[in-house]
Amino acid sequence: MYETEGSGTQQKTSFTESLASVPGSIDRSLPSMDKRLGKYIDAHMSPIISEWGLVTRFTLDSLEHRLDAVSADITALEKEKLALKERASAFEQALSEAEEK
Repeated sequence: MYETEGSGTQQKTSFTESLASVPGSIDRSLPSMDKRLGKYIDAHMSPIISEWGLVTRFTLDSLEHRLDAVSADITALEKEKLALKERASAFEQALSEAEEK
């Protein structure tokens, strides 16, 4: 078959061009309720987080800082505990030496 001037072939699109059009076609086919629901959630995020008791990034960061502070306090208390045990041991030894005399 021979191509005639009037029958021109249709321009084919590349695979990457067809992929680029996929998000738009999906967006057009989504029901409008899904879009409105997303907008509603975006607009009312704070009350939703409070009502459902969800954790936010701010809460997690605050918890992490508090955990670091508590861990540092525990480490310091453990060091003091060891020092107190050594002092108590030295005191008991001195007391038993004094009782022997």
